[in-house]
Parts: sequence; C-alpha cells; structure tokens
Amino acid sequence: MADTKTRPVANPDAGSNKLFTLAIIGILVLGLGAIAYVVTAREAVAVGEQVAPISIDGEVLPPMADSGISADPSSDPTIGTPLPAVSGTDFAGNEVVIDDDGRAKAVYFLAHWCPHCQAELPRIVELVDDGKQPDNLDIYAISTSVDASRGGAYPPQTWFDREGFNGFVIRDSESNSAFSHFGGGGFPYAVYVDADNNIVARSSGELQPQAIETVWQIAAGSDAG
Repeated sequence: MADTKTRPVANPDAGSNKLFTLAIIGILVLGLGAIAYVVTAREAVAVGEQVAPISIDGEVLPPMADSGISADPSSDPTIGTPLPAVSGTDFAGNEVVIDDDGRAKAVYFLAHWCPHCQAELPRIVELVDDGKQPDNLDIYAISTSVDASRGGAYPPQTWFDREGFNGFVIRDSESNSAFSHFGGGGFPYAVYVDADNNIVARSSGELQPQAIETVWQIAAGSDAG
C-alpha cells in the first residue's frame, strides 16, 4: 500500500531566516554591550580623585575616651575650645572652608566602608529634608579613610550623591590628616560647634535620629530655627 502520510516539505528559506534572526540578535547584544561600556566609561570619567590635600590650622584635638555623645568639659577637654580651621576641596575640586564665620556647625567624619556611617548618613539627609536642621547650623561631611580594597559604598563620591547629601563635602588627605587632627577614633565621628566657633559636643559611633537632632540643637543654641 502506498504511504499516504503527509511528509514535511523542506523550506529552502528557513535556514536563511534563522541565520538572519541570529544575526539581528547578535547585533542587538553587541549594541547593548557597547552602550553599557559607554555608560561605564562616562561614570569612570565623572568620578574623580577620592582624596585630596587639605590644610588645617589649630590645635590637635585629643581622641574621645568613649563612644556616644560627649558634651561635658570636665571629661572632655575639647569642650569650649576653638574648632581648628580647615581648607580643602569637594569631589568637583571646589574649595570648601570650615572657619569662624559666625555659624554653628556639625562636622561629620565618614568612611565609605563603615556600616554605621552608611546607616547614619541617610538619617542626616532625612532630618534635613524634614526641616529639622536649625537655621543657623551648617552641616559638613569630611570623607575620610578612603580604601577601595574595603569595598562598602566605594567610591564615596557616588555614595554621597546616591544618598542625596546636600551639605558641604571635603575630601580628606590620603593620610587622613583631618580625621587624625580632629581626634577621630571610631566611625562615624562628629564635632559640633556653636556660632562663636567653640566646640560644644563631640560624638563617636552611630546615632539615632533623635540624638542627632538633639546635638544639632545643642550646637545651634538659643538661635535654633
């Protein structure tokens, strides 16, 4: 009996269509890869040096004895003393100066690889966004102890941008001279000064939002907004 099954008929164009489709997919993949490379290259260009020379004028502050907030002159000899003046640059190379300008200040020393710094920075940003920053108080962040091998939120430049920090930023030197000069020990570390440029408090270690707001008010004094 003759075979009555229907047999598939070869399509002479099928192979060509398949090759054409594969070629299109290959072009798309290469194109996306090129786009990714360009974006990465642009980001690499945008990220500059993470450390820079810094100038400091004033007495070297002794390290804090304990973690937490220190505001008692009987246990912290820095309370009531002038804040050293600092001249440095931000990540864009713009000059940033911390000096006796009649403004209260909170000066934070933050390391990109420190999990406590990574927790505290967004709290500072959120408090500012919520209007908790006193009108007469300026906030500075000194990016210090930069070490690409430690990972974390490296590079710090993009970390600050990602968190939306809009205060003043200064790059510490490669030898972390500002952190050492200001008596830094643990992270995060901060020094708070009143409008007369006198240190009124220091803190070492991670602070919760209420504690951050409280020490800002201490620095701002009766002129807090």
